[in-house]
Amino acid sequence: MRVFVLICLLVAGASVSSDASAADRIRLQVPVTVVDGADIDAEILDNCDVAGNFNTALIRELRKVAEPAQAPLADMHGRVLKVEIVDAIWGGNWFIEHTQTLRVRGALYQDGTRVSGFNGVMQGRGGGLTSGCFQMNSNFRALTWHIKRWLRNPVDGARIGQGG
Repeated sequence: MRVFVLICLLVAGASVSSDASAADRIRLQVPVTVVDGADIDAEILDNCDVAGNFNTALIRELRKVAEPAQAPLADMHGRVLKVEIVDAIWGGNWFIEHTQTLRVRGALYQDGTRVSGFNGVMQGRGGGLTSGCFQMNSNFRALTWHIKRWLRNPVDGARIGQGG
């Protein structure tokens, strides 16, 4: 009987803690957008699907702390993270190597009010015999780790990524 009561208490405690952690989850506004006036070559947008790949990588990286939500920011309550692609500049080729500069920005909102934000930068050179799209999507995936790290202590005006 005591074992049965103990098991019931453990199960009840686990369900309460999982409900509490679900309430603490951040909503990630998806899809990740490209800002108007972004410095991104149309070829990159058409052939590399950086926005789609970054969106998928961000959802995967933040799966334990955030849940994707497609509602407009004004319709969401609680903590909401909005991330945007600002620039994706690429030069070079597989022979002379690729040079890339990626910039993103994000903001954390609480019930529609901006609480803090970041600017993310990732620069890279290399790639050798890989495509520019592969390198660019790899660098965007690397930025997702920096965003997850920023969410642990969301300081306003933070610069994340390389040099952050």
